[in-house]
This record gives sequence, C-alpha cells and structure tokens, in this order.
Amino acid sequence: MAAEFKHIMLMVKSIPTSLKFYSEGLGLPVKMSSPGWAELDANGTTIALHAAESNADSGSSPILSFHVDDIQSAIATLEQLGASLEGRVREPSFGKVAAIRTPDGHLVSLLQPTAKTAD
Repeated sequence: MAAEFKHIMLMVKSIPTSLKFYSEGLGLPVKMSSPGWAELDANGTTIALHAAESNADSGSSPILSFHVDDIQSAIATLEQLGASLEGRVREPSFGKVAAIRTPDGHLVSLLQPTAKTAD
C-alpha cells in the first residue's frame, strides 16, 4: 500500500495567533480549532497547526507557498498580523515573489503570477 498524503503540520507557539494569521491574512477557511490543534483548508490541502511545547522550535518546518492577487496588499496585511518581510520583493519573469516570516518564524512564500495575456 502506498502512503497517502494527509496534511502539512506546523508547530506553532500560539494556536489563536496562527489561526488569525492564516485565516485573516491569507483567507484560508478554518476547518476546526481547539487549544492544542487547529486545521485550515488551503484549497483542498489541510494545514494543521499543533501547539508546540514552550521550549520547542516552531520555525523549522516546510515552506508554504501561496499565490496572491496583489502581493503588496498581502504583505501589508500579513505584516499587520505580525509577519516580517525577508529581503525584498523580487520580480522574475513569472511574477512577483516575496518571502515572509510568520509570527512563529515559519517561512511563507508569496507569488503574484504575471498576468496572462489573451492571444
């Protein structure tokens, strides 16, 4: 039997702070929430938030990548929710790209894809 992918789990310092960051900052619907565990729906993929022990490292997990319509607006909203921009917004041929640190120190990648023109 092949392994079945279930969710991405992030260790976080505060479930309420992280829920607010991902739900209000990125618009992800909250599937469920409890003091030690919460789940968000990232377009069919579950992001699970697990409360870290007080001395646990909470920022060394996978990088989550999101497409956004307006990268500057997304950055401003996320910074208001405790994020910090890592470096500058880059503009490769495929769009605008930014790296953001969440309040827990997780790295989140934002991409505003280049608009496709009609032929």
